[in-house]
Amino acid sequence: MLPPVDDGMRIANPKFDALYRDLCANKLNADGTSRLDAKALKERQALDEDLHKSRVHVTERIIVTAGLQELAYRDHELPEELRDLVGIAAATLGGHVADEDRVLVDDELAKLEDDFSILARALSKQLEQDARTLAQLLASGSPRSLEELPTSIARLLADITTSRTELAQSRIGLAQDVSALHELYRQVMQASIRVLEQMMHGSVARGTKAKADHLAAVAECMSKKLSLQYGQLMHQVYSPDMQATLRAKAQEAEAEMGVLRRRTREAEERLSEYQRARGMKDMVREYAEIIKETQRVREELERLETRRA
Repeated sequence: MLPPVDDGMRIANPKFDALYRDLCANKLNADGTSRLDAKALKERQALDEDLHKSRVHVTERIIVTAGLQELAYRDHELPEELRDLVGIAAATLGGHVADEDRVLVDDELAKLEDDFSILARALSKQLEQDARTLAQLLASGSPRSLEELPTSIARLLADITTSRTELAQSRIGLAQDVSALHELYRQVMQASIRVLEQMMHGSVARGTKAKADHLAAVAECMSKKLSLQYGQLMHQVYSPDMQATLRAKAQEAEAEMGVLRRRTREAEERLSEYQRARGMKDMVREYAEIIKETQRVREELERLETRRA
């Protein structure tokens, strides 16, 4: 059968569509063979019968030749002289004897006339054994009799023919499904390309890009404005007058800190002297005064440190 053709191609080519329909409807069978008329079909059937007979004859010849070879080289029940003659007969049937040796071979084969019954029984036994082996192979575990063997073979041949027909139909259906799948792939790709074009170059994409550009420009403007305000503020805070005032205050704080350190050292020295010269009572009173003075000095230092920071 012809493979399926895309409907679009058939619509675009009417002559091809007519030829395709004629071939499928009038010229070809479902299995792809040519459709014949009654006379040609009768001649074809006669030819098929002759071909079948020839095949049967050749098959019988092959089976007999194989049985004779089996008897000649593997069956030790026959006498040795008879096995030699059987081997010559098998070689003759197999076409392995030259024409110039045909006379000698015919003379030797003439000796088989007396042992035809023995040879026939041995060959029948050998063929029956082969048939039983074939029946066991076809049985698939369940034993079959030799009478059922032709029916089983015919059924297997019919199953093979049916399976081949179904396989051809499945291939045609698969080809049609593949064509439909390719069409779906094409539609999906077209839709994807359209969506991508809309996303990259459509009105939504252009509007989004314009909005993003506007926001970027606004952000850059705000950044410049904040930078300018920061510079103005720093210029106001760190003006020359303000810097001079800060330096003066720092110098005054350094001077006061120097005085306080000196007074702290003097107080510590006085405390040491009192501890060596005065009694315990006076030392305690003076020590308390020194502690108070030291605490006051520390507060002054902390105040100065805070003002300096």
